[in-house]
Amino acid sequence: MLAVVVVRRARRSRGGRGSLVAGLAGLVGLGVLSAAAYVNAYAGYLPTFAALEEAVGLRQTSGPAAEPPAAHTAPEAATDAPGSGPSRTTGTVTQVEVPAPTLGIRDGTTYVYTPPGYDPSAARRYPVIYLIPGSPGTPADWFRAGRVDRVMDALVAAHAVRPAIVVAVNTGAGALGDTESLDVVGGPKVESYYTTVVVPYVDAHYRTVPDRRDRVIGGMSSGGFGALNVGLRHLELYSTILAFEPYGDPGRENLRRLLGGDARRFRENSPNPYIRTMAFPLPVNVFLDVGGAAGREVHEVRALADALSQRGQQVEFRIEPGARHTWNEAVVGLPYALSFAAAHLP
Repeated sequence: MLAVVVVRRARRSRGGRGSLVAGLAGLVGLGVLSAAAYVNAYAGYLPTFAALEEAVGLRQTSGPAAEPPAAHTAPEAATDAPGSGPSRTTGTVTQVEVPAPTLGIRDGTTYVYTPPGYDPSAARRYPVIYLIPGSPGTPADWFRAGRVDRVMDALVAAHAVRPAIVVAVNTGAGALGDTESLDVVGGPKVESYYTTVVVPYVDAHYRTVPDRRDRVIGGMSSGGFGALNVGLRHLELYSTILAFEPYGDPGRENLRRLLGGDARRFRENSPNPYIRTMAFPLPVNVFLDVGGAAGREVHEVRALADALSQRGQQVEFRIEPGARHTWNEAVVGLPYALSFAAAHLP
């Protein structure tokens, strides 16, 4: 089933594929008191984006990404299981290292959000949302530009979503640049890193529900492509995909650079067209979001949504009118994506 949602207005911003700069937009001052505004907007009580913007303080910014807000733990070295901190209304963000030298991933910097009330010694277990950044970018961008911790705090406080662990992963790019989350020929094996290293690490070190039904994978731009491709190729691990500004293949310019010119591998990593012939042994829920001013990307993402829907999968396709290919678009869509994910958890 395909659901198409279009918000009535969004702020215009600049950017494009391959030219993302972290911090083009952020969620400023989003705290627990603004939770109701997000819930009301999701339910339709705030009729325009302007009303949402006024209610929660959404502002477009430029320049370098801001540091994580002081109300949360700034990215730093962490123990195996970060504590819940003194506040019971905000989650905690910590940094852990999850390298995998045998897969070519030497920088394993990973950021982990644990929700309010998280206790590593308690019996309660949580679903996990894995997020992939765009390129150029780092996993910290999901907190500095995307403000995912603030959005999660607000939605959890309003009981709009279940508390969840959020893990922003490293793309292993290094000097190579964008990896498109692929197992690069002669380079880092990023897909394998996500699926055989990061997921087992998180399940071993955090109070997770180690089941595909409680795992979500998401991303923005090249990270959106990565989330879509890795998620579809590993239905045994993930049941929900959240893809902001994704595209249907890794780009012809990357055929030789990342895949050694292997056309078969290129096809195997191109959701458009492989979705049309996928067997889908397990169902998947897919949230697709794109800016209305992103040109041909709107048609590309719509085609992905249509193809998934025609294959019997649950799809929500959102267009943010006026938004371009920037973090601003992802920030606007994030509360809806998280609510979509929550609605499909067991």
